[in-house]
Amino acid sequence: MIEPLPAGPLRHIGPYRLLGLLGAGGMGEVYLARQSGAPEGRLVALKTVRVDLDLDDGFRTRFRREIDTAGAVRSAYTATLVGGDASGRQPWLATEYVPGPSLAEAVTRGGPLTEPVVRAMGADLARALADMHAVRVLHRDLKPGNVLLGPDGPKVIDFGIAQAFDATQLTRTGVVVGSPGYISPEHVNGSRALVPASDVFCLGAVLAFAASGRGPFDDSDMAAVIFRIAQGEAELSGVPAQLRELIAQCLHARPEDRPTPGELAGLLLHGQPPTSSFPWTGGVREQLAGYEQAARDCLAAAPPTAVVPPVPDRPPTPVPLSGAVPGRGRRRRALPVTLAAVAVTACLLLGYVLWPGLFPPDMGPGGGSGATGPTAGPSPAAARSTVRAIPRADGGRTGDFGEAATDSSVRPAGWKAWKSTVDGVEGGCSFAESTLLCAGSKGVTALDASDGIRRWQAPKGRAGATGSAVAGFASGTVYAFVGQALVAYRITDGRELWRSALPDGAVGAGAVQDGDTLYYVARAKGGGTGKLIARRLTGDRGELWSRYFADPRFSLLADDGRLVVVGNDTRIIDGAKGTVEQRLTATDFRCRGPVLRGRRLVCRGATGLLVMDDVTRPGQTRTLAEEITPAHPPALVGDDTVVVSDNDHAYAYGLTDGQRKWTTYENLSELGGEPSLAGSQVLMAGRTGVGAFGLADGESANVKSYTGWPDAGPGVPDLLAVGDLVFLTFKDGTVLSGYAP
Repeated sequence: MIEPLPAGPLRHIGPYRLLGLLGAGGMGEVYLARQSGAPEGRLVALKTVRVDLDLDDGFRTRFRREIDTAGAVRSAYTATLVGGDASGRQPWLATEYVPGPSLAEAVTRGGPLTEPVVRAMGADLARALADMHAVRVLHRDLKPGNVLLGPDGPKVIDFGIAQAFDATQLTRTGVVVGSPGYISPEHVNGSRALVPASDVFCLGAVLAFAASGRGPFDDSDMAAVIFRIAQGEAELSGVPAQLRELIAQCLHARPEDRPTPGELAGLLLHGQPPTSSFPWTGGVREQLAGYEQAARDCLAAAPPTAVVPPVPDRPPTPVPLSGAVPGRGRRRRALPVTLAAVAVTACLLLGYVLWPGLFPPDMGPGGGSGATGPTAGPSPAAARSTVRAIPRADGGRTGDFGEAATDSSVRPAGWKAWKSTVDGVEGGCSFAESTLLCAGSKGVTALDASDGIRRWQAPKGRAGATGSAVAGFASGTVYAFVGQALVAYRITDGRELWRSALPDGAVGAGAVQDGDTLYYVARAKGGGTGKLIARRLTGDRGELWSRYFADPRFSLLADDGRLVVVGNDTRIIDGAKGTVEQRLTATDFRCRGPVLRGRRLVCRGATGLLVMDDVTRPGQTRTLAEEITPAHPPALVGDDTVVVSDNDHAYAYGLTDGQRKWTTYENLSELGGEPSLAGSQVLMAGRTGVGAFGLADGESANVKSYTGWPDAGPGVPDLLAVGDLVFLTFKDGTVLSGYAP
């Protein structure tokens, strides 16, 4: 039923933690899984595609369309789509999981079902077809293996996966689509001949199998099966007499002579009132209990969600098996311990087809601006044009790359994994509007983020080295310190739009952006004195204010209209006026590696973390994680979690209660980079690759080494996470882009 996963690091795909293997085929595997960090969450059946397959853009487009269409079918009698991703390194699709056998397995193990059960089951399956047809979707491959028997009735499963896998064949006229023995005469004539009544024919064959234990067109010779279907030679002698005539109507050669799904449901039930629970036979109930127990065993065998060291001493949290079965409209079944209600199991791959004319050319469900359903939202082009990412992620340098980190819609169009080189690059590159902007001793270089090809380099035609650093962004514009000036370049082609000389031949440093305001220090090259400046990046680009500045080592952070300067002391400054609101000496608050979110400031201490919960009330400070020595700036997650690493492990702490939430299993000495947040994962780049750990539990999802990983010396690359991708910048100028782990 469910195979345990092999020993090794716990695996995650998308937001899901894998618990067991339901089955495998040539194209991928189906796993029992649950959302990472959600111990009370529902179980899902997670269909994955093998990572070693050559998945071209056509496949991904079709797979995405299948996910969208599956999400459009909302029925109590079909598998409900939970989520999916066609664009990631490993495409996946998740549906709710139900513990129960397929109709094929149930009949093979226990024999034909009784007439009352066949009638009740057939009525539910007819309702499933009616719900599909209501949104103009055909199933195309209804068969015993694609019907799961759940605690509260049957469920039709698997929407679109087979078509995504085999689309080059499934859309070709004259090719048989479906499963031999359970296809209609229209199937034999090619997929374009299919109509709603084609699904009714398939359902009739399924009911004949349930009632007699064999399909109406069974034959050892494939050609004979096709011939019998085309000629209408159904064998129904094993079907009870009261059902035989009704099933024969479903199997009529002429589609117009078959009952509609609604009519069929009424004929099957004879007007009987609904029952409080589904009338499964004792044999089926026995199999259902076995499936529930297998899921419990799988959960019980799963490793704990975290390793909690002795400090603090907290008991482990049990992992229960829970979740209510959704109602089915006409009945509801309560279970002592239940799983969620809809399943996908291995090798049950079926297809459907959209009715002709439903969508304009090249527009599937969810493909236009008027899309609805679970995947509707801004167009990818609009999303890509607004996303920006810089090293340490934001003005507060929190390390959290936000929603765009895992949103594949913001991925550069036509992206493929790539490797490039930027001479003289210093620090990490920044991302804006599908462009990677890298600065250093040779000026600013813009790479196309989709393929790594150089778009432009600035300044042009100037001899000698020109020190530069990316400072900030406005719409369509990147601002950079180049030599002794702040310069604005058009992102698309590098055209210089605006220039402002820095005072007294100074160079710019420490820039941080909050909204349309840029804060930076202009100081003599190699010196410690200069000016702290606030400047608008929109409108007249004028200075808001400037003030004398004398700190050789400093960090600027900005959030919520407030600037925090951490150096010899810590100053909280009104971002609009430049007035110092609060000032703390190093004796009061010795801060290193600061991060800021809203009013909360978190710093590395000599040991542990220093926390100022409200920078407007600087006297209220505290220490947490005193048992560790942080090696890098921490990363802030929302309002209540901080992730920090030393040279061996990464840790998560609650900011409100100071309690440790988890510690990574692995020794991270080969990673050693600072933690960054990308959706539900913590990413750390190191000498050997990029490691990913579950944000909720610290479990290792993957450690990914990319082709061409350079030998760049003792340092680790700077990391950006955008669009479910990572962009890595090495000290030798190598820049890599690949899927996030």
